[in-house]
Amino acid sequence: MNKGMKKILNLFLLIIIAALVVTGCTNDNKNAKVEGNDEPQELTKVTVSEFRDIVWAPVHIAYQNGYFKEEGLDVEFAVYGDGPVAFQGMHAGDSQFCLLSIDPVFRAFDEGLESKLVAAVDTIRLYGFASSKDITDIFQLKGKSIFAGAPGSAPYSFVWSILEKAGLSPAEDVTFVQMPYGASITALDQGTIQGSYMDNSDRNAFKKIDANFLVDSTKAETRKEIFGSDKFEASIITTTKKFVDENPEIVQKFVNATVKGAKWIKEHSDKEVAEVLAPLYDGTPMETLIEKIELSRIAYSPDCLISKEGYEAMENFSLKTGVLKKAVGYENIIDMTFVEKANKSN
Repeated sequence: MNKGMKKILNLFLLIIIAALVVTGCTNDNKNAKVEGNDEPQELTKVTVSEFRDIVWAPVHIAYQNGYFKEEGLDVEFAVYGDGPVAFQGMHAGDSQFCLLSIDPVFRAFDEGLESKLVAAVDTIRLYGFASSKDITDIFQLKGKSIFAGAPGSAPYSFVWSILEKAGLSPAEDVTFVQMPYGASITALDQGTIQGSYMDNSDRNAFKKIDANFLVDSTKAETRKEIFGSDKFEASIITTTKKFVDENPEIVQKFVNATVKGAKWIKEHSDKEVAEVLAPLYDGTPMETLIEKIELSRIAYSPDCLISKEGYEAMENFSLKTGVLKKAVGYENIIDMTFVEKANKSN
């Protein structure tokens, strides 16, 4: 094990206890008919590690609609409790692709773990921060307990940055509490914590407890102020550089299906998207699922591209927050050739 991998593993040991791994969503058929061909085709097994979230709807639509099978892929998902843990699983060889935010990928690159970003499912970052009713300013969180996701995650970097911007020292002035993402709303309502990271898909749930929205990234001016650009294609599909070099055909097939899923979402209603995704969100009421899709729709990418402007903003933000020690460079980590080819054929 190289030195870089040891550092990453040490980081993730801190958060592994919060990781719930569920392997499922496996296609039972290993053979499938490919469009235009009556002969059954042997499918290539592909495992995707992920922190399941509605932002990944293009990938999940591709799965539910059979687009991966059409490409000759037998896809299964390994669902983790947080993105950085899912990413570590991919680099450990447990999966071929990973769905997560870009921040842990940058951090790992600094440590010598090379990845390639082959697609993005969003165009903007809809992160927010909510507080209890009595707190109306971020500086009032001094001495309080907050939730920001797991150390090393994108939400953690986001919260760290807004605390610093407000004049607080995150390491000294607040207490970071660890819990599952969905539990922070109840914790905020009960007073266990006084502030919480908020994904916009949960916006209405925070509204119901009368939380104050201290940072609201649904506003373009807020996104530009925090992230440096309105373009911020940070919810990405990544794989190892080695896998891309050795299996470009599989990468192309995976991206083809995902792009097709992204285009399908743009052409269908929130209700139609929710109905297709419902089996992957067993236990989530249909009205809640529709609501989450409605709140996330403005961020969904129509083409899965990562722009140079967006990349520059993401890299600069990671340098500012200390996720990166030095610039990586677009060409060293981004490969849009697969997305470009997929968009031409779809």
